[in-house]
Amino acid sequence: MLAVVSFGLAHSAYFLMPKFLELELHANASQIGVYMSATWFANVALVAPVGVWVDRRGRLPLAFAGAAVLAAACAGYGAVDRLGPALLALRVAHGLGFTAFFVATSTLAADLAPPDRLGRVLGWYGSCFVLSNAAAPAVAEWAAGRWGWPAVFEATTALALLSLLLLAFVRDPHPTAPAGAPPAPSLRDVLARPRFARVCAISALAGVTFGAMFTFHQPFALSLGIHRVSDFLVAYSAAAVVVRGPFGGVADRAGRVRVTRLALCAYGMSALAMTGLQSLGLVTTGALFGVAHGLFYPALSAAALDGAAGDVRGKLTGLFNGAFNAGFSFGSLALGYAAQALGFVPVFGLACVCSLAALGLLGGHAREEGAS
Repeated sequence: MLAVVSFGLAHSAYFLMPKFLELELHANASQIGVYMSATWFANVALVAPVGVWVDRRGRLPLAFAGAAVLAAACAGYGAVDRLGPALLALRVAHGLGFTAFFVATSTLAADLAPPDRLGRVLGWYGSCFVLSNAAAPAVAEWAAGRWGWPAVFEATTALALLSLLLLAFVRDPHPTAPAGAPPAPSLRDVLARPRFARVCAISALAGVTFGAMFTFHQPFALSLGIHRVSDFLVAYSAAAVVVRGPFGGVADRAGRVRVTRLALCAYGMSALAMTGLQSLGLVTTGALFGVAHGLFYPALSAAALDGAAGDVRGKLTGLFNGAFNAGFSFGSLALGYAAQALGFVPVFGLACVCSLAALGLLGGHAREEGAS
C-alpha cells in the first residue's frame, strides 16, 4: 500500500495536466483531449499482454517496470516546452508505466484477499490511489504557482523512484507456473467467461463518463473564471475514500450488481451536476462524482473477479481495467472535439447518456445472473 501511495502521488499529479496544457502550452479543448487520451490509449493497447504476463511470470516484475517507466516519463516532462511529438511520446510512456504497475499491484491485492472480502480489499487498495488523487493535484497546483512546473516534474520523479524502492520489500505469494504445467486459460477463454463481456462493456461506458469529468472539468472551470481547479479532485477523492474505506464492504454484503446500479445512477447525476458548475461549484460536483466512482469501481471489479482462479486474475484485471480506460481514452478524444465545436455543457450531457446506457446493460447482466 505504501508503494501504491507513492506511485499514485507521482501519477495523480498529472490529473492537473489539462491546466498545464491550457495555461503553459496554450492548448485548446481538442488538443487537451488528444494529449490526455494518449495515456489511456497506451493503457488499452498494453493491458491484455500485461495481464498475460502477470499470470505467467508473477506480479512484481511488471510492478517494478511500471514504476521505472513512470519515473522516466516524469523526468522527461521537465524538458518539454511545446506541444508536439515529444510530449505525445511521454504521455504514451506514462500510460505504459501506469498500466504495468496498476495491473500487477491490483492483482497482487486480489491474491492477498479472502474471497468473501474481495470487494473490501479492492476498496482499500483503490483508496490508496484515490488519496493520491486528492493530495497530488492540490499540492502540485500550489507548487507550480509558487516554484513553477519544473518543481512538480522533479518531485513526481522522486516519488516514482520511491515506489520502486518500496516494492523491494514486497513478496509475491502467487507462484509462477512450473515447467510442464498445463497452460493457463487464454485471453479468449477469459473473455468467454459468463457475463464478462457485458461487464467490460459497462466498464467502458462508465469510463466515458469518467473521462469527461476528469479531462474537461478544468478547462470548463477556467472558462467560468474558476482558477483553483484542484478543489474538484480533492472533493472527489475525499468522498471516494470514505465510500471505499469505512463502507468498502457494502458491495460484498448488499450485492455487487445492486451497488453498481446505484453507482451508475450517481455517475449520471454528477455529469448533469457539472452542467451547473457555475452555481454548484467544484466541491459539490467533485464530491458527488467521488461517491459514484467510490461505489462503482470496487463493486464491478469484484464482480469481474468473483470466483476466478489465480492463473486468470491478471487477465481479468487487465481486461476490465482496459475496457474502462478504452472508454476514458475514446471519450476524452471524441468529447474534446465536441467541446471545441459545441462547448462544454453538451459534453457533460453526453457523459450522462453513457451512464444511462451502462445502467441499461447492467439490467441485462442482473437478469442473466438471477437466471443462473
